[in-house]
Amino acid sequence: MERSEGQRGVAVNDGVFWQGGDPRWDTVRSITPLTRTIRADVCVIGGGFTGLWSALSLKKLAGELDVVLVEQTYCGHGASGRNGGWLNAWDDILPTLTGLYGHSDALAVLDLSHRSLSDLTQVVSDGAIDCDLAMGGGLIVATTEAQLGGLLETVAGMEAAGRGSLVRVLSAEEARQMSGISEASGGYLLEHAGSVQPALLAQGLRRLVEAAGVQVFEASPMVKLHREAPAVVDTLAGSVIADQIILACGSWLARVSELRRTLFIIPTHVIATEPCEDELDALGWTQGRPFADARTAVHYAQRTADHRMVFGRGGGRLGFAGRIIPEHFHDRRETQEIAADMQRMMPTLKSARVDWAWGGPIDRSQHGMPWVGGIGRHRNIHYGVGYAGNGVVPSHVIGRTLASVTLGLDDDYSRSPLVSDPPSYLPIEPIRSAGARLVRGAVIRCEEREDAGRVPDPASRALRRALGLSMPKGVQVAPLAERVTRMTTFARRRESGGAQGADEHGQAFDSTTHSGGSDPE
Repeated sequence: MERSEGQRGVAVNDGVFWQGGDPRWDTVRSITPLTRTIRADVCVIGGGFTGLWSALSLKKLAGELDVVLVEQTYCGHGASGRNGGWLNAWDDILPTLTGLYGHSDALAVLDLSHRSLSDLTQVVSDGAIDCDLAMGGGLIVATTEAQLGGLLETVAGMEAAGRGSLVRVLSAEEARQMSGISEASGGYLLEHAGSVQPALLAQGLRRLVEAAGVQVFEASPMVKLHREAPAVVDTLAGSVIADQIILACGSWLARVSELRRTLFIIPTHVIATEPCEDELDALGWTQGRPFADARTAVHYAQRTADHRMVFGRGGGRLGFAGRIIPEHFHDRRETQEIAADMQRMMPTLKSARVDWAWGGPIDRSQHGMPWVGGIGRHRNIHYGVGYAGNGVVPSHVIGRTLASVTLGLDDDYSRSPLVSDPPSYLPIEPIRSAGARLVRGAVIRCEEREDAGRVPDPASRALRRALGLSMPKGVQVAPLAERVTRMTTFARRRESGGAQGADEHGQAFDSTTHSGGSDPE
């Protein structure tokens, strides 16, 4: 962990506060890598929330199953141990759900998210997981008239769907009192929401998974996946032969050939101040009531149990073709801007030293919702991905759904519209990266003008609306280099007599290595 000089000479630890700064995080426990070949009924790749919930759900549904989980570093290393710690169902995206799935299915998906919120809190209680879980509602605040209009449209959509009781509209004065932000023009409180220390939740789930009989191997990155029946997962020093595979790897799934054009990999960055109890009291902040504004590049925050402000913002530098780059984890320019945002919005915190700064990649689907799908001609490889930055509770929905799909169950989870083929596809490179940068610039320009009380220019407004633009479902135009590679590979196999047994892409396995990292928040 490097300690360096940050904005205005403030000392900053380039590390994750949830892990390096919380004494309850176990830094001395033993880690067991996979060093042999083993057999299992199900192999889960990835030790984040999705993988942990999948493994735990499998054992609860079918206790006799032999389940193995492999993780590239340690459980909770990825987005599951780096996020802002929001706990909420899909209440305020109900209008979006209705547009995607229709009224009836939207309500069914919403109900699944509430079931997961309830199940998660029950597991924390029953399993004695010390993770500062507190349910004080979720505060969403508008700081411009444009943002307020969007929030009120959301509330109207919830009321039209008969779920208006899930949210309480706040006046400008109420929003200012609860957030400490003088520019607040209104907002709402999500009644069923709260916050958690996410890394400690992941640590506790790992303990419960092992207690349920799952074999957990860390420091074991997957280097090859043989798409056979049974499938074979090769790690650096061992292998798992399994009838079913669950890929629960978050942003790292963008390396899988079928999925690389279905995901945006977007960073998010977070800071944590020193303990500042008096300042947070003066602002009206309480633990268990997390905050977010209504920007596209959203600010989010919570008051920690030891009275720090954890404050983050979505967005940052993008990797070409969805690659994860070092700046996704540490970007001093981004964290300095975030500290400035926090101090501008809440001047009371100017005196609070920033102690920690970190980041991480987010797997965002084009339509903003996760989904569960399958790859390979044997259909024994399942995945869940696409959280778009909201993953603590949704990862339980997806993990539970993956368990049902893997076991072949016919239930509310396997029948939900979350089980699907990829919902949309991104343009090919370099159009994809160039377009993403244009849209990102337009979003920044629009929000800067709206912050200043001005109307964004028409071109920027049009580009911001392009945030949801995608190729039609099922239309995949492979980049020329990728098509040539596949044709050449197939030709060579035919010449050597090795084409037999290859999958539908002419590949015996996905040759892209994959780090098995933890998934989002």
